[in-house]
Amino acid sequence: MEAFLNPLDAITWGFMGSLMGLLLSWLPGLHIFNLLALVFILAPSFITSNPYATPFFGLGAVVGFSFASAIASTYLSVSDESMMLMLFPSQRYLLAGQGHRAVLLYTIGALVGALFLAVFMTTAGVYVMPVIYNLFSPYYWFALLAVVIFMFMSEWPKEADLGRTPLERLWLAWRQILGGVLVFLASGLLGFAVTYSSLIRVEYSYVRLTPLFVGFFGLPWVLRNILSRRRLPRQDTRDIVATEPRAVANGAASGIIGGGIAAFFPVITGGMGALIGGHMASSRGDDAFLISQGAARTVYYVGALFFLFHPTMRITRGAVAWLIGGLYTPKTWVEFYAGAFVIIMSAGLAFVLTLYLSKAVAKLLSVVSYLYISFATLVFIVSMVYVLTGLTGILLMLVAGAVGFAAMVFNTRLSYCLGALILPVLANTMGFSGYLMEFLGLLGGG
Repeated sequence: MEAFLNPLDAITWGFMGSLMGLLLSWLPGLHIFNLLALVFILAPSFITSNPYATPFFGLGAVVGFSFASAIASTYLSVSDESMMLMLFPSQRYLLAGQGHRAVLLYTIGALVGALFLAVFMTTAGVYVMPVIYNLFSPYYWFALLAVVIFMFMSEWPKEADLGRTPLERLWLAWRQILGGVLVFLASGLLGFAVTYSSLIRVEYSYVRLTPLFVGFFGLPWVLRNILSRRRLPRQDTRDIVATEPRAVANGAASGIIGGGIAAFFPVITGGMGALIGGHMASSRGDDAFLISQGAARTVYYVGALFFLFHPTMRITRGAVAWLIGGLYTPKTWVEFYAGAFVIIMSAGLAFVLTLYLSKAVAKLLSVVSYLYISFATLVFIVSMVYVLTGLTGILLMLVAGAVGFAAMVFNTRLSYCLGALILPVLANTMGFSGYLMEFLGLLGGG
């Protein structure tokens, strides 16, 4: 007998998922996909307990992650003074004792993004999104190629003015750009090799890219924290943010545009979408940037999964949607609207609890050494990779970590490491995957 959704079940599972996402996503280097995969591996009976447990638990967890990850990017990613002018606004705010204000601005954008997503998708989006999907689906790879080209074209040399001679300034400018190309190609070849080889056992193939992304983004982040040995100033944790309404509107619009592009087009991520959205909305200023990041990440992560709940369109976008999509197929519009309610409920919960988490982490960093927290995080992410992918995964994580460090050395965008996702897709759609497989020795003998 086929089970139908009990709205109370959706609320319960969504609430539990959002709590899990909030409590664990503040640790640096963790992605909600890896956390969900870990839950499914350690508690396999969870996915069979109720057919609606996995999708609504996952939806709540993604909302929680979208909010709480601001804490990791603000408090737990700090450089030394020599990098002060090259930091993100959240890090500059932290070093000025205003880390909580950065989190508050981010969560304002995240809340606006979540509310917009839930309202739009259940009203105009019901009619508009299927039309847009049918119009653009044959041209996805053109959009992906255009985004990659735009990423390189929009790279702004950060060190060109530091050179003492014209030749040195020219080299510093091009070192950053060429370093980005190198990081993109290296990560792309590594992603291609992992995707089309048997390095990761078949039964764990759905987490085969986990060691790479922990290596690209988590490992360099944590090791840099350990090596920098920074001491943070006392943080002002008052819930006060003085910013212009125009900055809120501009930042939210920029983030919603960028996050929507990333959620709709495959392989394009939130960071890439936010870059495009910022240019489209002419977003300027640190406050607008932080608000746009909150809106973009929330619309991207939550929107990509929420597409899966649409009973007629059936779009699967993002790693979490692929993980859950193998276990869940929506049957009625009730599930879709229940999903929208879970998004709004989880966003409200996440907004409040993220601010309390921010205050708790600020206080924790004033009494516990930044070094100890970084070591504990390092142990956690390495253990997680080992549980998910074994010793081979640890080796892949170390190789990917070298690529991530290269991005830091060249002072280029860490987002170029997304070549691990982008290059295999472009190779398939543009027809040169066979050449890459031959180059990497993946075709085998015979």
